Amino acid sequence: MRVKTEFVQALVWRDLRRYFSNPTGYVFITLFIFLSAAAAFWQDRFFLNNLANLDQLNSLFPFLLLFFVPALTMSVWADERRQATDELLLTMPATSLEVVLGKFVSTLAVFSIALALSLSHVIVLFWLGRPDLGVIFANYLGYWLVGASLISVGLVASLLTANAAIAFILGALFCTILVYVDSIINVASPALGGFLAPLGLVPHFRDFAAGVVSVSGLLYFVSVTGLMLFVNTTIIDRRHWPRQVEGRSIWFHQSVRIASVVVALLSLNVIVARTGLRADVTAERLHSLSAETRALLRELKEDRPVFVQAYLSPAVPEAYVQTRANLLSTLREIDVVAGPRVEVIIHDTEPFSSEAREAREKFGIAARSITTPGSARAGFSEVYLGLAITCGAEEEVIPFLDRGLSPEYELARSIRVVADARRKKVGVLQTAINLFGGLDFQTMRTAPVWSVVTELRRQYEVVQVRPGIPPPADLNGLLVVLPSSLSQTEMDVLLEAIQGGLPTLLLVDPLPAVNINHSPREEPGADQNPFQRQQTPQKIKGNIEEFMSRIGVNWDSGRIIWDSYNPHPDLAGLPPEVVFVGPGNDNERAFNPTVSITSQLQELVFLYPGELAPTLDARHDFVPLVGTGRVSGHFDYHQMVQRTIFGVQLNRNLPHRPNEQEYVVAAQVRGVSLIDADEAGRAADPVAAENDVSKGNPAFDAAARPTRPIHVIVVADIDFISEQFFQLRARGPQTLNFDNVPFFLNCIDLLVGDESFVALRGKRVRHRTLQRVEEQTRNFIEQRIQEERQAETEAEAALEEAQRRLEARVNEIQERSDLDARAKQIMARTVQEAESRRFEVLKANIEAEKEAKIHASRERMEDQIRRIQSGIKTFAVLLPPVPVFLLGVLIFVRRQRRELEGAAAERRLRARS
Repeated sequence: MRVKTEFVQALVWRDLRRYFSNPTGYVFITLFIFLSAAAAFWQDRFFLNNLANLDQLNSLFPFLLLFFVPALTMSVWADERRQATDELLLTMPATSLEVVLGKFVSTLAVFSIALALSLSHVIVLFWLGRPDLGVIFANYLGYWLVGASLISVGLVASLLTANAAIAFILGALFCTILVYVDSIINVASPALGGFLAPLGLVPHFRDFAAGVVSVSGLLYFVSVTGLMLFVNTTIIDRRHWPRQVEGRSIWFHQSVRIASVVVALLSLNVIVARTGLRADVTAERLHSLSAETRALLRELKEDRPVFVQAYLSPAVPEAYVQTRANLLSTLREIDVVAGPRVEVIIHDTEPFSSEAREAREKFGIAARSITTPGSARAGFSEVYLGLAITCGAEEEVIPFLDRGLSPEYELARSIRVVADARRKKVGVLQTAINLFGGLDFQTMRTAPVWSVVTELRRQYEVVQVRPGIPPPADLNGLLVVLPSSLSQTEMDVLLEAIQGGLPTLLLVDPLPAVNINHSPREEPGADQNPFQRQQTPQKIKGNIEEFMSRIGVNWDSGRIIWDSYNPHPDLAGLPPEVVFVGPGNDNERAFNPTVSITSQLQELVFLYPGELAPTLDARHDFVPLVGTGRVSGHFDYHQMVQRTIFGVQLNRNLPHRPNEQEYVVAAQVRGVSLIDADEAGRAADPVAAENDVSKGNPAFDAAARPTRPIHVIVVADIDFISEQFFQLRARGPQTLNFDNVPFFLNCIDLLVGDESFVALRGKRVRHRTLQRVEEQTRNFIEQRIQEERQAETEAEAALEEAQRRLEARVNEIQERSDLDARAKQIMARTVQEAESRRFEVLKANIEAEKEAKIHASRERMEDQIRRIQSGIKTFAVLLPPVPVFLLGVLIFVRRQRRELEGAAAERRLRARS
């Protein structure tokens, strides 16, 4: 059936002129922009997240339309009936479909104009930071599709009644059912609610909110819109219906037609959803295979295929919907790109099913209990998100894919590991930090295996290396955590291995937060009671600073670094000794851009780290990898800790005075080590070498001695790989997406010579912060630190002046000649006691005044930061609606003027007549 576009266009222009000639339309648009701006920027979470995106608006937009769309559609047919033009409109030479399309397009045009005017939100984001334009495009496309589908639903409600208020209520009810369909059904049956969740609008909008334009999402919104327009047409056509057709009520026939259309659309949506077709429009291409993964898949052998079996729950809680969708999309892309090299099998796995039994018995994959707080009956859901990757006899199992893990990275690494059975070997030296867990015979406690070891085992063959004996010759790399706990003999053996060419990752720490008693400045066994120390002989620690200098690193084992940079307002209570490293800390080389393992990092966190510096030895090339900002400083270990009856505790009341120095926290050292003359001589001619050495032959001077390469990476903190960072990585909170684990794995990869996954680990959403807010906040922090420094200086000067007055009074007595020695001593003691009391009172007053000034400085800083946020909120919320509101006022004034002019003309005509 051909649609006459001329009629549709004429109806659209008529309705638009009617809508915008009335100030009510401008009020609705102004209200929409105001509410959307409030949802995007007025929430405290926007500044706490410190991200330049529309996530806050995305979470509320479907619910915002529950008010706006019914208000927009309620008068579409009510105005026609009120103005008695509905009969004229329906009797014109046009079909019901053309009338419905005209009404729909005109209403959608109003919504589109309101949405276009809300692009001012994007201007605000660009003023504050650097948002991802691809994600913004996907967001607004999703907004438009959601609005179009809900408008078609609202038109149905408007057709059912002649009362605009009732039409608003019905429209809100119908739209609510479409948005909350899963939650509504959950009240009666959680299982049925999970099954019908794909019928809801929010799961499909979530793809667009994440920066993905999915074909299934497009089809869903088109299907809802088309179905509702069909229902609109059917309702309008009812005036032409006969009462019965072939002996049955016409309502029965129409219901069957609508049900058939619904079934056809559902079937089409299910088929398209299984294809997983979608376009990734994010700047980092987060939802599509990277070039590294494609290259890895092309290198696989066709005669040795890899089998990937995925055991996935058909329905998962809302928190894991995106994770499951990303995993399915990645699996399908791998299946297409790899061809016969990779066989992908996806099992829909329900609890107590044959698939669940197979997953448990063959691969040890079990369901995980996930809380479902969003449902009316909050409880737990048994969720399967397990993967088994096999190739011949090799097998890799991912029992559960956590939200924070990248499906592409986990799959690519597992495929590479099973396809190439030859794993490189990494040794872990046994130190006071027992990464392998087990029973500690000194404390008689059982410790679990550190997650860092589990992570390494997924890619390498990991072995324990005993200290004090040479490491195995087949090691490709060595990990040493807290070498300061080794004895001098063990350090010498380790140094010999490093100088022998064994690539090594050294993690040193002046204050290990995992156990302060393992600090280099603490005696061995400090965590034991005196009786245990007497019963157990303690190992004497070696000279760690001398050891570090021999490999080209100058490290003060008692220096602890702090940095005022903190891009997370919700973590503002953390002490500055929790060092955040990122591009916003005013250090252009916070992450060395010339080194592959740091060039893609975005944020690292260190707990009470130390400082690294190069030595004057020209044989070592010291390359900084990670550095702090310029508003930073350092403390000595004995300033930072205090001893109490409860043991060693941290002192959190130290004055932080920055010295505008940028400290190096991690560094790479490459160089050469001289082989001893006797070793070189024995390698060539043992007898001649021995004679030459004994005679002092100059042929074996330092310049002529052979060398071996040294390759070491040093990180001045061990806590950056502690358990909490692996847990954060697994949970994947958006605002705490640290690169600690990727940085550690990158270091190991670089040392062993396998950088296949370095680029892939860097593929994640960029932390696009509110740079303008950070800059202004940083200025206030610097101002506050200067004020605190001034208060400290003034307090010290006042105390010094009081001390000088005390000494002057005592000296004055000592210089008097009219008193004997005994009298001078008594008077001096009396004066000293009196002055000491006054000095203590003065000192307390000065300290109180200093603390008051510091407290007032911090209050001013917090007040200034709140003013900045309030100003941004006001600008973002109030400014965008102003032009629309002013235009509406102008239209209203012009309309009033025309009415007055028309009334005056009519009075003149009456007067003449």
